[in-house]
Amino acid sequence: MKQQPLTVQAVHDWLDGIAPFDTQEEFDNSGLQVGLLSQQVTGILLCLDVTEEVVQEAAQLGANLIIAHHPLLFVPQRDLNLARHTPQVLAALLRRDIALLAAHTNLDKSAQYSASLAVCHLLGLRDIRRAGDYLFLGELERPLEGEGLRLLISQALAVPARLYGGSGQRVSTLAVAGGAYSEGFQEAIGAGAQALLTGEVRHHHAVEAAQTGMLLVDGGHFATEQPMLEPLALGLQSMANGLQCSVRVHVSRVQPYRLQ
Repeated sequence: MKQQPLTVQAVHDWLDGIAPFDTQEEFDNSGLQVGLLSQQVTGILLCLDVTEEVVQEAAQLGANLIIAHHPLLFVPQRDLNLARHTPQVLAALLRRDIALLAAHTNLDKSAQYSASLAVCHLLGLRDIRRAGDYLFLGELERPLEGEGLRLLISQALAVPARLYGGSGQRVSTLAVAGGAYSEGFQEAIGAGAQALLTGEVRHHHAVEAAQTGMLLVDGGHFATEQPMLEPLALGLQSMANGLQCSVRVHVSRVQPYRLQ
């Protein structure tokens, strides 16, 4: 049977089906960022952040479409000074004729592909349920005190997680919000959690949460969102296979920084 072409438009439409672009926050800039919707796709690379190394990786894999979680074009560009990061990456994409789609807060809200849900599965939580746009809850296999929870998270995410609050509290229900969402601790308390894992903890949220006895765990922004990429890649590959398109979907192995 003849192979069918896959376009950027078809990928955009699939993303819109599982994470509607009109659900993104007002400040966000998800959608097509570089290229043409009519462009035929030869391969797809998923990443959290687009860097020049990611563009080079895509070219080596034969992928001419990158799907990034964090939009490259997030704020207006006043110039295209190639000494700066964003113009450098834009130039690299254009030189190599690689299109760029971003799926940010709309993907964070996805019932099936959000980072929060992926991290819950990675931690082996039971009875996973949704508690808000960005928040999922689950039960630990056994109750843990704060330090035990920090170690569990550190091992699962392969990062040195940081614990905010006393270590004597026992946690049976954990809330998870991938990325930066420490403000969700009140929402987590209301849903019955004793701790919240997120990717960035702001000082004033840590202070306020400590007064309630709530534990906050900072697992790093990258580490608490990276787990979403593999399930998303599987979903995209299944879509391409179903359309009989000979397109491979890859997950970037580039880490923009190392958390120590």
